[in-house]
Amino acid sequence: MVKKKALYSFVFFILLIACHGIQVSERLNLIDSLVVREQYDSACVLLDELKEASLTGEDQAHYNLLATKLGYITNNPLPSDSLLDEAIIIYNNVGNQEKLADAYVYKSYRSRTNQDYPQAILYCKKAERLVLNINDMRLQFKIAENLSYLNALCGNNHLQLQYAKKALAIAQIMQNNNWIAYSYNKVCFAFANLERYDSALFYAQKTIPYVKYVEDSDKAIFLTNIGAFYKENNLNKAKELLEKALVYDKLPLTYEHLADVYYAEGNKEKAYTLWKQALSKNGGINYDKSNLIQNILAYDLERGNLDEASKNLDKIIAIKDSMLYLLRNDTIKDLQLRFDHEVALHEADKKLINAQWILLGLVLVVGIMVIYIYIRRKKEEALQREYQMQLYAYTTEINELKANKEDVKNAELAIEKLNKKIKELLDDKSPKLKQGRMLYDHIIGGGTAVNWNYKEETLFNYYYAATHYQSYNRLKKVERVAKLSAHNMFYLILKDMGRDDGEIRRIMALSPEGLRSLRSRTKPKE
Repeated sequence: MVKKKALYSFVFFILLIACHGIQVSERLNLIDSLVVREQYDSACVLLDELKEASLTGEDQAHYNLLATKLGYITNNPLPSDSLLDEAIIIYNNVGNQEKLADAYVYKSYRSRTNQDYPQAILYCKKAERLVLNINDMRLQFKIAENLSYLNALCGNNHLQLQYAKKALAIAQIMQNNNWIAYSYNKVCFAFANLERYDSALFYAQKTIPYVKYVEDSDKAIFLTNIGAFYKENNLNKAKELLEKALVYDKLPLTYEHLADVYYAEGNKEKAYTLWKQALSKNGGINYDKSNLIQNILAYDLERGNLDEASKNLDKIIAIKDSMLYLLRNDTIKDLQLRFDHEVALHEADKKLINAQWILLGLVLVVGIMVIYIYIRRKKEEALQREYQMQLYAYTTEINELKANKEDVKNAELAIEKLNKKIKELLDDKSPKLKQGRMLYDHIIGGGTAVNWNYKEETLFNYYYAATHYQSYNRLKKVERVAKLSAHNMFYLILKDMGRDDGEIRRIMALSPEGLRSLRSRTKPKE
């Protein structure tokens, strides 16, 4: 490593001497090549030498673009876009489309930083149009990656996926393992945002061999995100990846996902410890700790640990909504107008104690509400099962009457009455069964489930369970390789309905790999 650094220093020294003997435009091109080779320190030193130089035309535009670019790369962006705007005017006038596209990308970064995402997309689309006939794969990758990220922020998940795949294709053509790693990650999350979790898991698996090419500062979040995708169907793999992530960085999100794994395994004590570790970490302003707080309180209530809950009240209040912090400080500010500092602190402490008692009361109320919701949910489930059994009885009787060839007229009248009862049941008592029937009829009529989400698959399964009770129970009782999710059950039902692989792929919009993955996960355990 020391030899390598010495070699870089020597090469840079030679370049520094050589630069004094070449034209400004050639020096700018040399700096550009250093940026491409990711030798940013050397590029910054050489560019700084040109700060006082008298530049005009495209040389000035090139200098402005490089100054902007290096500012973003070194996390020290220029305070404004004035230099970049000047470069855009010059490149527009001379018709340099490649440099103009590059400038628009950095205009997009500025808008993205200011959270003006529509404008950021507009600048990036301008850049995309300019590079259509330019064979600059690095610039095309940068544009595709940025558009994928921006569309994700705007909730345009289909476009997010489209551009993530485009970035991946470029990365594979260039055989750049670092780009491939980040692109796989973006494709994975695009599928997750579309609730196509099988495909998301497929690309999460693809990402694993490329994590070693990711910057060390990003390895923890990469491994954490991949590990999270394994929580549903491979707890051991999820645990392995999450524990490896902690080697690189102690992220609260990693602790939270790892706690979920231990909880799913039945080790609630270990999960509780990890939740508290996550709670103690700073995850930044975008990290939502509300789930952690809810899990910790639920555990304490379940165990009757009111003393433990009381000990953590200060921290829980501060993290949840900063109410206690604001209360104490606002109280002190108000009291200082009338009393001395000691009295102010005393009054603030009284307020603090009152707030703690209030919060403890809220915790108890939440506990009662949780119990009430649990009981109500169980009653609702029992009622829905009753409706399912009614529907099953009606449909079974209809099938028997249809098979009766002796008294056809009376059978038809009886079927008509039963269909009325089914309609009343669906319309007046069970909207869930009604929605499930509509989805079932859609599939029977040749439709697809391309745009279905988890809820729609669940409703379809729910209706099938009511009308094909014995078949559904038979499928459910078999112990499978992976957890029997709504998506997996939907696949098994389609097979039970006699649909072949080609039909299932069409209905569920699966790739051959996706179908193989589903088939593997739903195999009976040996």
